[in-house]
Amino acid sequence: MSEHVFRYGGDFAEMRITRAKGSYIHDRDGRAILDFTSGQMSSILGHGHPEVVEVVHDMAANLDHLHSSFLSDPVVAFADALAAMLPRGLDRVLPLSTGGESNEAAQRIAKTYTGGFEIVAFDRSWHGVTGGAAAITYSGGRRGHGPTLPGVLTLPTPHAYRSPFNRGGDYDWRAEFEFGWDMIDRQSTGQLAA
Repeated sequence: MSEHVFRYGGDFAEMRITRAKGSYIHDRDGRAILDFTSGQMSSILGHGHPEVVEVVHDMAANLDHLHSSFLSDPVVAFADALAAMLPRGLDRVLPLSTGGESNEAAQRIAKTYTGGFEIVAFDRSWHGVTGGAAAITYSGGRRGHGPTLPGVLTLPTPHAYRSPFNRGGDYDWRAEFEFGWDMIDRQSTGQLAA
């Protein structure tokens, strides 16, 4: 472990990863480990996929970064292609870099649209480490950072295997769902945004 790397989402794994290829990550002892996280979902086609490598290489060589006030042909082409697949009314694109950044924007959009400020989050969720995203994250990294944003309410994550509503193999997801929304009603000031 390094004393210079800040922990933000729970403890780091003991192993040190040195490379990744396809569906596997490899530690410094050469052990191949099946990556069930897909690089935190960013490598669902596998690590080092040739087409992805080619596009990343081309973009890094020719157009690696622009200020957010500029548009580029790839951004416009992406927005047009995505909008063509979406139903009318869902045809605007906000290109962002990270999941946390996207979650921050989603909260802001919901609050602006509804006029509310409360956000409901699942109690086993992960949304990122930025202020608003961390406030709605419950799966790790909540301790030692002080208070989060006001107006964050928790809803139990449905979990048939480890649910307190699973009694002797009889999982009552409806009771769990109703319990969760009853808890939201008790926590809320009536200003839900999302």
